Amino acid sequence: MKKIFLILLFIILLLCLVAYKLAHQPITKSAPPPADYTTTTIPSQFSHDNIEHLDNLKLEEEITQLSNKDSTHYSVFVAYPDKNREPYIYQSSPMCSASMIKVFILASLMENIKNGKISLDDYMTIHTADKVGGAGILVGYGSGTNLPIRQIAKLMITESDNTATNMLIDLLGMDTINTYMIQNGYTDSKLQRKMMDFKAINEGKENYTSVTDLGNFFLKLYHHECINYELDELMLKYLKEQTDTECFPTALPYATIAHKTGELTGIYDDGGIIYTTDKNVVLVIMSDEYSTRNNAIHIMQEMAKCVVNN
Repeated sequence: MKKIFLILLFIILLLCLVAYKLAHQPITKSAPPPADYTTTTIPSQFSHDNIEHLDNLKLEEEITQLSNKDSTHYSVFVAYPDKNREPYIYQSSPMCSASMIKVFILASLMENIKNGKISLDDYMTIHTADKVGGAGILVGYGSGTNLPIRQIAKLMITESDNTATNMLIDLLGMDTINTYMIQNGYTDSKLQRKMMDFKAINEGKENYTSVTDLGNFFLKLYHHECINYELDELMLKYLKEQTDTECFPTALPYATIAHKTGELTGIYDDGGIIYTTDKNVVLVIMSDEYSTRNNAIHIMQEMAKCVVNN
């Protein structure tokens, strides 16, 4: 019994000694980080920019995949005017403008109206020589009919009326229209012939623009920085009454769209401002040498849906 007592006493003393050493052991501090060590933190602005960069990368991937679905050449401009986000531009280069050039003719007209050189209430007379085929309704009007410039300008946009367009080209002069485009930075755009002028076409004269020029025009118009507020609103009104609804409006039936279309053999274009409850988008798509008209319009519709949902 005495032996057991001594063993227990020894164990108790041993435990007390261990507890004493632990209680009085000095605390070892962690070594400071090396001089070149930095804590990884992401500033909020960098994070925001990075997210928007990733958004454009995602958009680029989707647009490229759609573009590669057939042999058609597509050119695309996308901007989100209410966001601090760089426009996305895909394969922009000067292309045959078809009727897209008409937005610059309209803007040049409005510039002259702002400067007091022309009035929207001035009248023009339709002459037999003014009448040309293709799009439009003025070709069916009687020669000698007088119409106010505001109606002629509206028909140039809403009906893409070629007779109305040629009348306004004669009124303004090609040099005036080209000067307007140059002065406002639309350097890919050039007017060299009137609508349906096959003689000029055979001589190699063509009208040109690009999705970048058109996209920048619609961005200015969106912000009412094109001519002035009143005349910009009038241009937007005309564009919202566009009667060609085959492409963007069919793809986005819930949206209000201020846009212009253009079409020639092998070419279909659509571009303008798309207003939705969630976001507003400036979108311009031009196609050239399309595989088929239906294919081109279908892919452009898919691109429009992609852009609005991005």
